Amino acid sequence: MIVFDLQCDQEHSFEGWFEDLKDLQRQIKKGLVSCPVCGSAQVRRVPSSFGIAKASSSIDQEKAAQLLGQSLKRYFVENFEDVGPQFAKEALKIHYGASEARNIRGVSTAEEEKVLKEEGVEFFKVGPEEPAPADSGEEED
Repeated sequence: MIVFDLQCDQEHSFEGWFEDLKDLQRQIKKGLVSCPVCGSAQVRRVPSSFGIAKASSSIDQEKAAQLLGQSLKRYFVENFEDVGPQFAKEALKIHYGASEARNIRGVSTAEEEKVLKEEGVEFFKVGPEEPAPADSGEEED
């Protein structure tokens, strides 16, 4: 499969997936390809945009990672309800239909996460793992 950039006679841009260029041309000729915006079958292939990669430095990678982190955080803040320390309790309510299904975020303890896993509640953690217990330096007998 190959993706082609397309445009209708009203200049709406969209893309389509085809087996190859011949498949695209055949479908356009038969009027099988139409604009998803206006429905026009007057469609043509347009040049695809592309990027040229340059050698990146660790600073570029750090900046990219920082931007990705900021984007993810913004996405979670805008699209998930913050239930704070009530995360496990609310996730269980949603799982069993006692509360409306919705995206939630919050915090939970290791014990609460164990219960969620045992109950079959799907969730994922974002952020640092809890630190491992500190070694006391004493050997056990």
